[in-house]
Amino acid sequence: MAENTHSESAAISEGSDNHGKASGLGRWSGFAVFASVALPMLAAYIVFYSGIGMPTSTVNQGELLTPAKNVADIELITRDSTPVELSNEAPMWRYLIVGDEKCAGECEKLLYTTRQVHIRLGDKAHRVERLLVTGSPLTELRHEDLARQHPRLRFTTADQGQIDQWLADSDHAQLQRPSALLVDQNGFAMMVYDNHHSGNQLLKDIKRLLKYSYEK
Repeated sequence: MAENTHSESAAISEGSDNHGKASGLGRWSGFAVFASVALPMLAAYIVFYSGIGMPTSTVNQGELLTPAKNVADIELITRDSTPVELSNEAPMWRYLIVGDEKCAGECEKLLYTTRQVHIRLGDKAHRVERLLVTGSPLTELRHEDLARQHPRLRFTTADQGQIDQWLADSDHAQLQRPSALLVDQNGFAMMVYDNHHSGNQLLKDIKRLLKYSYEK
């Protein structure tokens, strides 16, 4: 009888040890699964928004803006004096085209390039928007002329000194005018183009970004 009792006690003890080991393994397995998902996301977030660890050789055709800048930090105003709040609008990819006061010459050339890219997107064009940003409102005659050539272009103004301050801690602190800033669906400017970039280069980048991003 004593032997049976001893055997049962040993079995119970062994079962408890096995249960404890299994529980420990289960906890470590759960932690490993969580870490495998969370850590890459955290690393990607740090790289994207801080620029730390950003590779110097990429497939991007445009110039990366490091760190990415939140467009909500500058005051964009429409021609009817309405503030532009991208966070309250439909998530889209956007070209923020920073031009001179009249948007003539080089500025108009960049508008044409981005318009052709927009057209060539075909059925994906509705996921992209263009905004022209000048330091002060265009004259009525100039606005009508550009609006006729670019019917889907949004006209806005922003203090040019504020834009320079906004970019002061980035690698594009001295932004060339005109330049087109590519803004992601969350409202962060993350790439820069100018007239040294061809339409094919802009098109290649935006097509890749549209392919690997969700239509929200």
